[in-house]
Amino acid sequence: MLLIRKKFMAVFILLTALFFTACTTDMETPGIGENGVKSSSAESPSEIERPEVPEDADNAAEVLNELYARSEDSGDALAALESAGVEEMDDESRFVYAVLLRNEGRLDDSREQLEQLLSDDPTGAAAWFNLALVEHAAGNGQARDEALDAAIEADDTMADAYALKGNLAIAASDWKRAEANLKRALEIEPESTESLVGLAWVMAKTERLDGALPLLNRAVEADPDFIYARVDRSRINVALNNYNDAEEDLDYVIELEPDIPWHYLDRARIRLRHFKDYDGAREDLETVEHLDPDNFFALVYLAGLHDEERRFALSRSYYNRVVEMRSDYVWAYMPLGKFAWMAGEFDKAATWFAKASAEDPGEFSLTLMTAFSLLRAGNSREANKMFSETLRSFEQGETAYEVVRFCMERSSDFYAINALNKEPNETLRERLWYYMGAMYEIEGNQAGSRAVFDRIAERQGSMEYDLAYASLNGMGD
Repeated sequence: MLLIRKKFMAVFILLTALFFTACTTDMETPGIGENGVKSSSAESPSEIERPEVPEDADNAAEVLNELYARSEDSGDALAALESAGVEEMDDESRFVYAVLLRNEGRLDDSREQLEQLLSDDPTGAAAWFNLALVEHAAGNGQARDEALDAAIEADDTMADAYALKGNLAIAASDWKRAEANLKRALEIEPESTESLVGLAWVMAKTERLDGALPLLNRAVEADPDFIYARVDRSRINVALNNYNDAEEDLDYVIELEPDIPWHYLDRARIRLRHFKDYDGAREDLETVEHLDPDNFFALVYLAGLHDEERRFALSRSYYNRVVEMRSDYVWAYMPLGKFAWMAGEFDKAATWFAKASAEDPGEFSLTLMTAFSLLRAGNSREANKMFSETLRSFEQGETAYEVVRFCMERSSDFYAINALNKEPNETLRERLWYYMGAMYEIEGNQAGSRAVFDRIAERQGSMEYDLAYASLNGMGD
């Protein structure tokens, strides 16, 4: 039998801290998510090779400390306790044993040991708290809450119990209850990084970003390598327009965790949206794709980035993967219509433009490109219907009205050109010029279409400019 005296507290603190992290991995809680203790063996205790107990250790705390230093495997420590005999354990050994059982996922066994301890001493706050962890892991919410209340009744200075109540309230979006419990936890343990990050999350969710940032600063100061404090601080700094600080935190995080795709995705967003660092963003996104080939968000960003840099063929391949994963991703419809048009696949273009138009019926260009695609596909009857439909969305005399009427009637371009020359809205005017060029091309007026495409191809920011560019330069790689 392993004899345990008062020296077990060091390992208790370690196991409880690791335990608390592990129990919250299924909640959407900031700063908590991937730090749970993991067993390196899926075998049952009877199949585990029994570790050698250090001869000079006279209690379980020393045994466990030695085993952790050697292997960092709670399964080894559990096997050491079981090899000494479960039935003859004293209370302190049984407590450590219950913690290890829970850590290894043996919930029923852990519950049995904790209930035995509580039957002997109903005021054991640590046992009640760990029973709450077991019930949480088992999905027994009511039993978990009752055990937590009992833990606090036994010891109202147990910071971990208040922190867990706070995190549970966060999971339920009960911000008031979360804030009260996390503040109480911080009164007891002011430098608890988990509680600081949790309270910062509450502040952020209740639109108090200026209150969230100092809490995260304290968390990072207390533990510079606490990944999720830095991740959350980065996101808060983005919201506060502190983009350099946000990127610096992610640089540090990526050094610590180079194989986590979400860190690169967060940094790519900053580089893309706020610094226009396309090369850096593309490098990050390609890293995400390498680490997680089916990461939907990385594919979306890569599709958009290649589109913006006019690598249309590559962008098309990414958008195709996007809609394979999510056919309802409506923002892919217009680009896929655009690419199909560029590739001369006019039936496909008509389908995609029609889908895009159905999602955004107020955008005239989508209806107009559906009509053009139908016309190029040889379906002039349906094309004329679409031209007519688009024409009705404008007032007679408007520049767009005159351009669409020319496209529908395909006769004199006099009124359309006259209206374009007088149009004061530069963006609208240049976009509408594209449809003149597209119709010239259909009608065989190559000089006219080339002149129009040359006029607008170097502009960026609208579909029509991309279509003009591709008419002159192709779709790229």
